[in-house]
Amino acid sequence: MPITDGGERRSAVTIDIRTIMRAHQQGELDGAEAGYRAFLEGQPDHVQALQMLGLLLMQRRRPAEAVDVFRRVVDAQPSVPDHWANFGGMLRAAGRAEDAGNAHRRALALAPAHGAAAFNLANLLGPAPPDGAGRPLDAEAWYERVLAVTPNHKQARNNLDVLWEKNAGRFEAAARRLIALEPASIRAHESLARTLLPRSGLIGWCSSKARDFDLDAALAAFDHLRAVQAIHPDESGTGRLWRALALDLLQLGKLDDGRLERVARAAWRQLRVAPRDVLCAALVGYHVCRRGRLGLASRLQVRFASRFTTAEIEADPELGYWSMLRADDGFLEQLPPVDSVLARLPALETLVDGTGGEAGATGPVILLSGDEIYARRFGPKLLQSIADHSPGVSVVLNLVSPSAAMLDLVADWRRHYPLSFGVSCERPDLSGWSQHRRSTYFACARFVRAFQWHRRLDRPVIVLDLDAEVRGDLRRLAEEMAGQDVGLLLDGRRRGPFREILAGFVCYNDTPPARRFLETVAAYIGHFLLDAEPRWMLDQTAHLAAHHRFRHADPPLRIRWHDFQTFAHCAFIGEK
Repeated sequence: MPITDGGERRSAVTIDIRTIMRAHQQGELDGAEAGYRAFLEGQPDHVQALQMLGLLLMQRRRPAEAVDVFRRVVDAQPSVPDHWANFGGMLRAAGRAEDAGNAHRRALALAPAHGAAAFNLANLLGPAPPDGAGRPLDAEAWYERVLAVTPNHKQARNNLDVLWEKNAGRFEAAARRLIALEPASIRAHESLARTLLPRSGLIGWCSSKARDFDLDAALAAFDHLRAVQAIHPDESGTGRLWRALALDLLQLGKLDDGRLERVARAAWRQLRVAPRDVLCAALVGYHVCRRGRLGLASRLQVRFASRFTTAEIEADPELGYWSMLRADDGFLEQLPPVDSVLARLPALETLVDGTGGEAGATGPVILLSGDEIYARRFGPKLLQSIADHSPGVSVVLNLVSPSAAMLDLVADWRRHYPLSFGVSCERPDLSGWSQHRRSTYFACARFVRAFQWHRRLDRPVIVLDLDAEVRGDLRRLAEEMAGQDVGLLLDGRRRGPFREILAGFVCYNDTPPARRFLETVAAYIGHFLLDAEPRWMLDQTAHLAAHHRFRHADPPLRIRWHDFQTFAHCAFIGEK
């Protein structure tokens, strides 16, 4: 049909370009390219066709041709910032970095908040030549502009972190100069903090892995992030980083009272606008505990946990830890009797009761407990160390679900080591339990078994981690317990309620208060093993809660505290 007027011509053109674009979208690149070129023969200044052809050429990795085509787009519509941003990407791909930078700046001159142009300009400026301009300080400024407009821009944040890490020296020097000139510069304080963090070793750290830290650098980063909050309390990006760093420093024993109080106050304010912020709630809880209000911290966390489902609590480590802390008097007074716990747990089978020999009839009994894997791995070294320093001492080895081969191995140990052996076992049904929950059972049920052996023997009981190594005669340590009820390991670094009393070594003397204390520990652990979700460090939390329960007992509970960091009688493996 002949085209007779402009309206019909525009209709035909529209149909043709849409058909070509549909082919392009469907991946028919050869046909689409031919279609665009044929179309442009009749309409050489058609902006949409030029734009689409340029993008297609970039897809086909022909950036030099794309630049030639797209130049006509920016010439036709020079006031459209998106055109200049796209043109900048094509120029960079074609190896024309300086021209690409100019194109991005042109886009930003037209639209100062243009995120793509700012991001791409930063990417162009940051790397060293020949990949970039080698101007990381300028790149930082552009990344900051992107994040000011789009705080959750993950690529910009990640690229900025990488930039800081690779150019730490330059950024640190520049930030310090700027802080000297402008003490209230948010950008300088944040830049310096993020430069110090990689040096600290805390990036990617988790509490289950030991590593070297530069904690002075971490504390300096903390202080600069706090400065940002003091200048601009609503700065959310650094606010969360500041609080996360506070939690790391606290759990490493390096957050003093003043710093904890400041970050806890900010966390209280944040909870008003974000009532489900777990990090903030944890910091508040740690601060309350640090002030000696363990019961209040427990009640606050119970109230906070009510905002979450059971699945959410199980999925979040901090929520899980706090769900185990029930130090309020009402809860502790209503714990089930320990005999009801024993009735619901698997029976304790005494296989060998060899603890009553003449050499150790009135001395302490050392209780070791764990699953077969741990017993095989650590048992020989620990037993040898006990025999070397305390020959003839009474030892009880409690095994969880031992095989016949394991029991044969234990019989060999009884013949080999000069110790008075008792052997017991339990056979719980842990089918369907996660490995984490199994490990928690192995670590914690031993204190229920310690209670049973303590009640049966009427002698002091010392519970040791299987992965410990004895370095002195534990009978002398037990003699030092004269006039005391319980011997506990205290971590004086004040790392929070779950790391304060360490259960790698505990001594329960043969006294009624010690028996009541251990009975509370056993009942507390039994409650979580049987009626709640047990978590790693439950054994340590139970001892802290029991200590809280008897802090004002009459007669008072007499505790012999041992400093974990200077405890010379045993060495322990792993992070405590």
